[in-house]
Amino acid sequence: MVSEPSSGEPPRTGEPSSTGEPSGPGEASGPGEASGPGEACCEGGPPGATWLLTGAIGYALAACVQLTPGELARPTPCAGWDLRMLLGHLGESMADLEAGLRGGCLDLDLVDLDPVDLVDPPDLVDPLDPAGSGGCGDDPVEMLRDRAADLLFACYAACGPDRFVLVGGLPLPAGIVACTGAVEIAVHGWDVCVARGRGGPIPARLAIPMLRLCPLLVAGREGLFAEPVETSPQASPGDQLVAYLGRVPRRP
Repeated sequence: MVSEPSSGEPPRTGEPSSTGEPSGPGEASGPGEASGPGEACCEGGPPGATWLLTGAIGYALAACVQLTPGELARPTPCAGWDLRMLLGHLGESMADLEAGLRGGCLDLDLVDLDPVDLVDPPDLVDPLDPAGSGGCGDDPVEMLRDRAADLLFACYAACGPDRFVLVGGLPLPAGIVACTGAVEIAVHGWDVCVARGRGGPIPARLAIPMLRLCPLLVAGREGLFAEPVETSPQASPGDQLVAYLGRVPRRP
């Protein structure tokens, strides 16, 4: 809950780690990768679709811990978007993905554009307006938790090897659709961390498999993600990921 104040190819920037494999439970993170929000959600298990989505949601929700009403007007890495608008966008994206996984069809006209790639914010239904179609009161974090829970239930039910989702009329494995959502949720979690000036980078255990999947997931990236940003060959996996998705890496 919001608490009241108490007072293509990825850029060739080198391999994420010396082995190229995510470190196992209890091992150190990649170079320059401090433990941060969502790290505990990435312990153990193979990086399958549900695993990846769970970790991304854990990271994004951890970025929102102890969010205060006064922070909702903070600017974000998405030009022209404050934190309130970004959380609304993220909630709508979760709801669209959940509906697509449950119904087996994802309408591309409903897929939100990446705010980093927008000049002017679109007219969105305010998810915090109790009178709106997605009205959730005035607590954006509670709204995200509810939608994240619905999304995870849908992912567990729909991400079997024989399940497909029609995306723009073309059948895609449900797991690929879920992984695409995981990438978006994780990078918006990073946007929240930067806007708040707290938290940590996307954990290496999430960033490494996402970097491997990105050429497939964002092949038709126009309108979905901004163009890649150059980064150092020594950049951490989390920094490489946000740079590939159009953000200038920085520490929250």
